[in-house]
Formats: sequence, C-alpha cells, structure tokens
Amino acid sequence: MFIDRNIEILQKNEIHWIGSLTSSSITHEFISSANSRVEFFEDMNGDVYKTEDFYDKSYENNSLKREIIFVIGINSIYELKELYEKTNKESCLIVIEPNLSFFNHVLHHKKLDIFQNKNIILFADHIEQLSDFIRSFFSRYSSIALAKNINFYQTDYYRKYELETTKNTIHIIREVVRNVVLSVGNSIEDGLDGLKNNLENLEWLQKSKDTAQLKDKFKGKPAIIVSAGPSLNKNIRELKRAKYNAIIIAVDTIVNRLLIEGIIPDFVCSVERTHEVYEYFYKDKGIPEDVTLVGPPLLDSRIFKEFQGSLILPMRNGVAEYKWLHNFLKLGKDSFIEMGSSCAHVAFGLAMHFGASPIILVGQDLAYGSTEEETHAIGTIYDNEIENEEEALFQDYEIEGYFGGTVRSTYIWIYFKQWFEAQISNQQLFVINATEGGAKINSTTQKPLKDTIDTYCLEEINSVKAMVRDICTYDVSIKDIKEALNKELNYFSTFKEKCTKQLENIKQLKVTHSSTMKKLTRVVEELQKTNPIMQEILKHDLLRHNLQSIVVKTLWDINNIEQVINTKNLIENKEIQIKMLITAVVCVGKIEDYIKEALNNYI
Repeated sequence: MFIDRNIEILQKNEIHWIGSLTSSSITHEFISSANSRVEFFEDMNGDVYKTEDFYDKSYENNSLKREIIFVIGINSIYELKELYEKTNKESCLIVIEPNLSFFNHVLHHKKLDIFQNKNIILFADHIEQLSDFIRSFFSRYSSIALAKNINFYQTDYYRKYELETTKNTIHIIREVVRNVVLSVGNSIEDGLDGLKNNLENLEWLQKSKDTAQLKDKFKGKPAIIVSAGPSLNKNIRELKRAKYNAIIIAVDTIVNRLLIEGIIPDFVCSVERTHEVYEYFYKDKGIPEDVTLVGPPLLDSRIFKEFQGSLILPMRNGVAEYKWLHNFLKLGKDSFIEMGSSCAHVAFGLAMHFGASPIILVGQDLAYGSTEEETHAIGTIYDNEIENEEEALFQDYEIEGYFGGTVRSTYIWIYFKQWFEAQISNQQLFVINATEGGAKINSTTQKPLKDTIDTYCLEEINSVKAMVRDICTYDVSIKDIKEALNKELNYFSTFKEKCTKQLENIKQLKVTHSSTMKKLTRVVEELQKTNPIMQEILKHDLLRHNLQSIVVKTLWDINNIEQVINTKNLIENKEIQIKMLITAVVCVGKIEDYIKEALNNYI
C-alpha cells in the first residue's frame, strides 16, 4: 500500500485539484491483474474492462516545443512516465481523471512519484468541476503563454471504453481555453481609449459615493436585477409591487421603458464608454434624481455631467487598469465590484457588493425570443436600431432553455451566462432566475416573478435614496490626483527609455547563415534581455492592462518556435521581439500623452 507516500507527494503541490472520495464515487472495482501492466475492473453493471498500461505509439508529439498536454486517465502510470520522457522538459502535463474509482485504486496501489515533478499537475474530481480547475490553471501567465500549444493524450482505458467522456472532457477544455484566449485583451487602441476616458473622468471621483462604504449595506435584502431580454414583456408590470420591498437595479438599456411603466429603479448601471450609451440611454431621458448611477469612470463624461441623481463610480474588479487607479489614488480596499463584461454584470456585482439575498434576475434571457429578430424587450432602443455588429458576427448555438429543450443563443451571450454561473458558484449565492424564458442559468432557482415577489419581497426596505445620500464621497482631491499622476509620468518616461534602448540593441543584431554557433549564442543572450521588460509589463497594472495582449501573443509566437539554436529560429525570434518592443514604445508614449493631457485639464 502506497497511500501515505502518495498523499505526501500530492500535498506538496497546491495546484493539484483532488475531489472528495466517497462510496458513491467508486463505480469501478479492481478485480485482478495479469501482470504489472494488465488489469481487470468491474463496473456497477457487472461489465468487466481490461486495461493495458502501454504507451500509444500513434501519438505524435514534438519534444522541441513547449506544450501543455492534457492527459486523460491516471491509472496507466507507465504510459504517463513514457509520455513524460518523450516530452519537452519545459512542457506541462495535466493529468485528468474524472473517474475517482481509478484515482482511488492508484492512490492505494501504485507509486505516484512522477507527480514530484512540478510540471505534472493532477485533476481528480467529477467532470463538473473541470472548468473551474482549468480556469484556475490559466490564471498564471506561465500557463497562458502556452495556451496556443495544447495537445491531448488519452490513456488506454479512455481510448478503448470512454470515447464520450474523452470528447466531453476535450470540449470543456477547449471552451475554457477559448475564453482564456479571448480574455487576453482587446486591441491596444481600445485599451488606450478606455484609459483616456478614465483619466479625463477622475474629477468625478470627488462627487462619487465611496463604494467601500456601501459594502453589505443591504445584507440579506432582496435585489431585483432588471435586464432587457424579450421575456421581460410578460412580467414587467409585476415590478411595481416590489418597488419598496426590494432594491431595483436596472441596466441602462431598460431604464427608459421602466420609467414609461411608472417604475423608478433605485440604480441604473452602465459599463460601456461609447457615445451611443449616452445618446441612447441618458440624453434627454429625464431620469429622476431618485435614481443613482453606477458605472466605472470610463463612461462618456456627458453622462456624469448631466445625471441628476447620485453617482457611484466603483473600481472594476479583475481589471488591472482599475487596480492601478485604485493604488495611486489610495482608495479603500472595498472600492471594487465585479463588473464582468455587460451592464447586467455591473448590476449583479452591485447586488453582491450590497450583500443582497436573494438576487433576482428578470429579463436575463441570454437568448433570442420567439424569432431571431427578437433580442430585447419592447420599448428599448433596439426596437429601431440594428443589432450590434460585433455581436452579430458570433456563430449561433443551441443551448438548454429555461423551460427545457433548447433555445438559440450567441457565443457572447453564452459567455455572459458563464460569468453569472461562475459568480454564483464561487460566492455560493442565492439567486432566483425569474426571467421566465430564454436560457437556463445553472445554479439558480427558477421561479416566476409574481411568486418570487410574494415569497421574498414582503418587508419594506428603508429608503435607498436616503442611504445613498448619507454615504460619504471618496476622499480624493484634484491636488492628490495631480501629485499621483506626476509620479506615474516619471515612471513611464523611464520605462519607455528602457524599451527604446533594447529595441535599438536588437535591431543591430546580425544573424546570417554564416554565423558561428558562438555568435548565435551571443544573439540568444541579447534576445533574452527582453524577458525582464516583458516581466515588468506583466507586473505593472497599467502596463499589463494595455500591453498584456501583445506580450502574450509574443510569447505564443516564441513558444511556437522549436527550441533549437539556428539562424532561422533566431531571425524569427528577433522579428517577433522587434514588433513587440515597437508596440510597447508607442503605447507607453500614448500613456504619457494622456497623463499630460489630464494634468493640463486639472490646472
């Protein structure tokens, strides 16, 4: 029995993800072995499976490239060892065992010494937990750098008997990796435009209520998130009954419709900086001063100037640019809320920040209505405007519907849905989906809005407007902002000089087919001097926000080159780095310009 030794080995690496072993987890029992590499197992139906622990010679790998190899199945220890020996030593093997029967068998009867290698990671849990594990694994840049170099290997049992499990596992991994690749960042130009808006709007932080002081202000009180999905048409009038017995948080798309219906929400949430948000949802809309605006500082400044009610400008959790703003402005630790990628996510994040429970979703269809033209509730700007072009580019998908069966959705809506599901799961939230249509949102309780209000919205809540009014504003001044910006400006000037110097050094490198190995080795040494610059970019919050996409794509391109020192590979590496450094110099120059522009505005 090797269990004590194996547990000791696995406990040394905190990245391993191991589920709880229970009697219900054991679906396959070990029967016997013909020898050390052939075993027999019996499942709960009495079916017997013969497993053979031999390497799959048809598998093609490239030991000259760094990869992430997802290995399905832990029982074939010899296979794992041989695969590891044939793999680049800087690659990472992720062993996935969705059947805890085999993990339990190996834990007790086989040596897991191979897992002493830090680049071999184990997932042994139910398949439902795999997405969370993969997301956690890719939270490190060392993992993201290899996201384009992914391979799959199935051990004997899964090659022969569990093709559906294998397909499902690979599908889950690919979906998460696709989201990781997308999350690397928008275009640099897009990021810089956002920075420009944030810097221009810093003055509004002086008038914004301090988000940290709003933490848990409505703990245990119901909050209704009103979105603009087509299903809202069937139950919008029920919201009137909840006005004083629940916090009503509306997305910008639906606020005008609510006002027409005589429903004044407590909060309206926005997240996009585009001028259309101002033109469509705020300009001349007469939003009462009882309504509080919630959104990041990057919104169109006209919204802040003309809004009659109170302002709440939280920092956007998980976005490095806001971490940079938060740190240099010395804001409170609870100044962040979750904002995801949509105004509905902002509303949900606000409800979480308040400590609200239950959080009730209405109009959160995340799918087409009865026709593909029906994407939003009646009475929104989308009645007369063409659907967002970017959204229209995504391929349609069939997903599980609120009432069962399937509904038509898009990739971006599915991405939004997954965000909700991750928050609910991670924070263990009580969320009621009272949309009564659209897509099913996992981990929510489905209940009609009328019944939800009758059950959970029974007690009057103290005046939301009065609570917001009594919250202090952020403790920042124009003087503080100017001092902080001047300090940051000096840093960026120094960093740009560092990038420019390395760029010139690399441009001067001579690599020809007649270059000796000694000269090629010196070229490698010079190219490696870019690594600290990339590391500094990834460590500095604002640089990371604006340049992470080019750095990660640079790492993808470099990792796609075989690890062999020759003229071809070094020329390719040199060109990749030149492109990255030119982009860094231009980007940092724009950051300097925007900071100077903001300083001039605050004179």
